[in-house]
Amino acid sequence: MRTYLEFLKIPGVKRLVVSALPGRLSYAMIALSTFFFVQDVTGSITLAGIATGVETITSSLTAGFRGNLIDKLGQTKPLSFFVPTWVALVILLSTVSTPAAIVAISGLIGLASPPVNLSTRPLWRVLVGAENLRTAYALDTTVSSSTVVAGPVIATAVAIPFGGNVALLVTAALMAIGGIAVIQMPASRNWKPEQQQGNAMLLLRNRKFQILAVEGMVFGLAWGILEISIPAFSTLQGTPGLSAPLLATLAGASIIGGLLIGSRKSLTTPLQGFKWASLGASVAALPLALTSPGWSMAIVLGLLGLGMGFAQVYHWEVLEAVRPQGTATSAQAWLWAVEGSTLAVGTALGGYLVEYVSPQVALACVSTGLAIACIYVWQYAAERLPEANKALSDSQMAEVLADLESPAE
Repeated sequence: MRTYLEFLKIPGVKRLVVSALPGRLSYAMIALSTFFFVQDVTGSITLAGIATGVETITSSLTAGFRGNLIDKLGQTKPLSFFVPTWVALVILLSTVSTPAAIVAISGLIGLASPPVNLSTRPLWRVLVGAENLRTAYALDTTVSSSTVVAGPVIATAVAIPFGGNVALLVTAALMAIGGIAVIQMPASRNWKPEQQQGNAMLLLRNRKFQILAVEGMVFGLAWGILEISIPAFSTLQGTPGLSAPLLATLAGASIIGGLLIGSRKSLTTPLQGFKWASLGASVAALPLALTSPGWSMAIVLGLLGLGMGFAQVYHWEVLEAVRPQGTATSAQAWLWAVEGSTLAVGTALGGYLVEYVSPQVALACVSTGLAIACIYVWQYAAERLPEANKALSDSQMAEVLADLESPAE
């Protein structure tokens, strides 16, 4: 604790943490705010899932391109375009009611996602220096992950009594406040992009990156089904208020797992840790189809979240160990683009399965997907990623902690 108190005394640190907070909360709220709004105005859980899925897929597919804009133009110009555009589109979404308009505007919202996390990460290097980077990334990741828990709770607390349209307006207001705060920071306005290294197409052709991308695609599909199945199942059984605490349980346990592993000193290699964490998560997910919104689901989600927190850190460690030189940012951005795209497909598929097939089938698909990903890691990926079977350096671990933030945002 003393380390963090001393760290917060460094000039510019507090302002960076506080400035990024509203925008991160806004991102954490947008999915559930959209879900409740669409469900309110159309009565369709499937359409609500499609809308949130379209937001996610358009955001994730274009994450790398938004990162490239920042690398070329600096932070001020891209943020000055994306922030007001995104805010205006979210407000516009709150006024429409036809399926075509909802899906179209949701897609535009994803395309215009302001790259808050991509802008925050390089500022730490400027403000605190290399010797404090690990502390900076650990603090930043904790704050960012906490908004993942708080955002859905706030969205639900606003949407249920006041309506999904009000939740969207609150979401837009938070992004406006946070976006302006980041843009006005001297550190952001004065930041100069480094000379670009690496090439997106060369990275995508890299065999080891492709191996991780395949695992990420399977995981993303399963996780997308899970994230939409929780609020959809809760709404169907007449208890939509359970959505937020269940999602918070999942996210909170994941945060705990990630922080425990991310701050460890251990002889476990990234590959060993990833294999066992994947196995633990897949085992934890096995009883999902036997649960329903309430205590039974909360317990399983808590165990699953803990396992996924471990797996997430090890996954980024493996990437850090095998990625080509000069691709520290682009590797994580493009991997998220792949994972986020299938997560979006899973979101749309999950909404359909819950509404037209059964919630149990949707949850069984989650368990199956995580099991397939685990088998793929153990039987195929492990032997082809020997570079990941040795411990990371402290500098590589710092990069891993930073990568835990979603680069699409």
